[in-house]
Amino acid sequence: MAGEKATIYDVAKMSGVSIATVSRVLSGGSVSAKSRAKVEEAMRTLNWVPSAAHSHNQARASGVLAVVVGDMDNPYCSALCRGAEEEAHKHGYALELFCHDGSRITTEQMIERLLLHKPAGVVITGDIVEEGTPEQIREKLTRLAREMRVATIGHQMEGMPCINIRADINAGVSLSVMHLVNMGHRRIAFIGGEEGKRFASARIQAYHRAMESIGVPQGEHLVYPTGFTPRSGEIGVARMLASLEADRLPTAIVTINDVCALGVLRQLDRAGVRVPQDMALVGCDNVYFSAYLNPPLTTVDLHAAERGRLAVAELVNALAGGETALFDHQLDCALIVRESCGATLHAQRLGEQAETAP
Repeated sequence: MAGEKATIYDVAKMSGVSIATVSRVLSGGSVSAKSRAKVEEAMRTLNWVPSAAHSHNQARASGVLAVVVGDMDNPYCSALCRGAEEEAHKHGYALELFCHDGSRITTEQMIERLLLHKPAGVVITGDIVEEGTPEQIREKLTRLAREMRVATIGHQMEGMPCINIRADINAGVSLSVMHLVNMGHRRIAFIGGEEGKRFASARIQAYHRAMESIGVPQGEHLVYPTGFTPRSGEIGVARMLASLEADRLPTAIVTINDVCALGVLRQLDRAGVRVPQDMALVGCDNVYFSAYLNPPLTTVDLHAAERGRLAVAELVNALAGGETALFDHQLDCALIVRESCGATLHAQRLGEQAETAP
């Protein structure tokens, strides 16, 4: 274990302290004399010397990590933060939370705030990695990566100078659409999202591909990119109902997220459209309330808490000298089938057909 094979994990384990404490020893931070002596003794025993890159980061290490989210009202963000905090705590780091939705401070101001706080590492979601051209996003991340370890959670982009944790967006939308197709639907609408956001744009494009794969030409696709909130769902349904003749209405809807699906359910109910009897509905994110709606919401689980945990785990590994500065990992998603998609009704109809068959 001695020499170059040893890591900061080994030093922390041998000295009986957290990785954050080892980081503070390396950066000259406030540590008790007893803990400092234990760490220094472990380093001598293991003959461990941090690499130049590792020393560069540890000079800024404070035992604090940060996470930036775009919408604290969305339970998806809460679940992501919970997973990130649990992982940070396990490794002895505190976790600072920054909320950046673009309405109070600009992206530039958010970046300056992070540079001022100088956490050891930061997990980023939201506008910093969702808005702008690829070149602009890479420039923002490069500025941050010079001062701290960076992990992003979002859609993949070539040349990102950081750790990236993503979901299989194409598979998630395809699972939703094909599940509805298997139950007899062909006129399927997509409500929510915003074309200028990378994640939303990717989901909308995945919807187009899925519809084309079942033979529906793009001119017949029904997309209403109204946003990400319950109000967005209400507006999307209102626009859909106002723009289509009754015989051209979709028989199913896929939404950008479960929060948007809340508004879709409410507006459909106002219009006298029953879910799932008249129109099936599938959300995305599998947030905690999705199982308690009436009807319970079929949705795609993007494993928000696991994404938060994995992002922090990779940050900690990078801070410990691991070779993961450009790590990219895709988490699989899963379709959670509940009553809003009409699966129960479909099963009942199949049963009735089987009973009446000669």
